[in-house]
Amino acid sequence: MNARAWQHLDFDDPTVAPSLAVLDALQREEREVVRYRIPEGFSPYDEAVADEIIELQQRVLEALRKLVPPEGRLAVVDPEDHHPPLLFHPHVRFEDVSRDRLWGYKHYVMPAWRVGLLPDGDSWCFVGPDFAWEALYLVTGPSELVIRGSRLLSMLDLSSLRLLRRFERLES
Repeated sequence: MNARAWQHLDFDDPTVAPSLAVLDALQREEREVVRYRIPEGFSPYDEAVADEIIELQQRVLEALRKLVPPEGRLAVVDPEDHHPPLLFHPHVRFEDVSRDRLWGYKHYVMPAWRVGLLPDGDSWCFVGPDFAWEALYLVTGPSELVIRGSRLLSMLDLSSLRLLRRFERLES
């Protein structure tokens, strides 16, 4: 995977505004949302769960490729505005990337996922036209994964993902 999948933007880039409006609308509508509480002490840097993290990444990437047209991109935003937004092109190949680059948590390896699907001290939201994957790092409580939108939820067999079995599924 090369840098073509990730495009860094300025904080005030106008291409992100429509995605922020979608995220805001989805956050107000709680009907199609699944939440997982990440246990205290869990670390996406623990190599013991690297294969489970890669499985999660592959499943989410497959779903994003089905939801985003080949020329499309997803906005990836920090909901707290600590980091500038990015555009993510899910159709760039990940298949020939090494395990270390897929997992991406070795200090000497440039990760394929520049922004992870799991909270690691920062919060990030991958926002599509009617769905969002939110990796929320909460200072005031346990971190969470929040998956919004019926189209994304219908493409993911969440109960079969080994990593998510480690987390507590919250009822809305």
